Formats: sequence, C-alpha cells, structure tokens
Amino acid sequence: MQKSFEIKSVKPEHYPQLKALWLMCFPDEDEQALNNFFEKSVTPENIIATFFGEQVINAMYLLESEVFLKGVKYSALYVYGVCTHPEYRGKGLMKTAFKYLDKLVVLKNIDYLFLVPATDSLFEMYASLGYKVGFTYEKSEVCYDEVFSTDGHTESFTYDKYLQLRKKYCSDASGYATLKQNAFNSFYYPVGEELNVICNNNGYCVFGVENKKITVYEYFCENG
Repeated sequence: MQKSFEIKSVKPEHYPQLKALWLMCFPDEDEQALNNFFEKSVTPENIIATFFGEQVINAMYLLESEVFLKGVKYSALYVYGVCTHPEYRGKGLMKTAFKYLDKLVVLKNIDYLFLVPATDSLFEMYASLGYKVGFTYEKSEVCYDEVFSTDGHTESFTYDKYLQLRKKYCSDASGYATLKQNAFNSFYYPVGEELNVICNNNGYCVFGVENKKITVYEYFCENG
C-alpha cells in the first residue's frame, strides 16, 4: 500500500520521534529543557502531528492560555514549536495542519490563537494563514540602576506572582495573554532552576542565578 500524508492522533510512544523532530528543526534547543517541556506541558491531545506512514514529519503544540482585552477574558491557545522535517518541506503540510487547527478551535470553542514566529521571515507566511501582528518585543541590554530604584524587593517567582504582574503592568495596554500553569512551569522552569523576581512601582525583572551567572527571563519597565 502506498504511504500518504495524514494528520492523526498522537500517542506517548510517538514522543521520541517528536523530540527528535524538534531537535532537528531547533538545534539550539537544550535537550533537558525539551524533556521538561514534554513532561510538564505536553499531552497527546494538545499535539497536531502529520504522519507519513508511521513517521512523524510535521508537528505543532497547543498550550492552553487566556487573552485579556479591555478587562474581558477569552480562551486562547498558544501555538508553539511548529516544525516540519526538512525532507518534507514545500509540500503544503503546514498549511494543511493550520486548516485542521482552524476546525479544531471551532469545535473546542476557542476564542483566540496566538504564536511567536521564530524568524522575521515567517511573519509573511503566517499572515497568509490569517494571522495578524498583535504585539512586538525587542532585546536590549539595560543598566539595573536605570530600571529599578532602591525600594525594589526580591521574592520567589511563582505562577500566582506571574498572573499578578501580568495584570498589574499589562492591563492598561490594548490586550495581553497569560499561560496556564502547566505551560508556565515548562517555560519559566525549563531545567528546574529556581527563579526570582525583583519588583517595585516602576517595573519588574524575572531572573535566575546559576554558577554566579544571572539570566534575565523577562522584564518590564514603565519608562520603556
């Protein structure tokens, strides 16, 4: 029988293939962090995968989230880790998978989908699928003294603190999204590292310290 491309249900025994595909498409990914993601955030129900016979050649992950617009909460899915095996690119698999996703969100009564393109070149591709730019970000180096005054205090970064900070600093914007707790755990604790947050009236900074090296995961400053 001739093999064909097919979107079908994923089972836990497919996880090794999915991880191998992920690392093939995202070679800079830390394998320990990927294992943590699968352990804490992945279930067979939140994966859309395309098979060629028994081989997984395309996948995306749907992380439960919420979007807040003008104080109103909407259900949402964060579309994450979208990848296609290099040998099967250019065959329309991505477009077919997103059409399948469109039908799924109607069935599940989901209000919003959002994603973060891995490269600037992907914006045009996602625009062709109906996605619009909803937010922007930039990377920069900042001086601590310019962002935080001496009245800041440090505490453990928990899921409740994450929700509190998102609501406090983002509610005046046109809208913002929050992750559900299982996704939060895998994004902010990828390798079990304890994170802290220092915050004051001017903003906040989420960071971890390992081997005397400070890694900043997220920061917000009302002065920009």
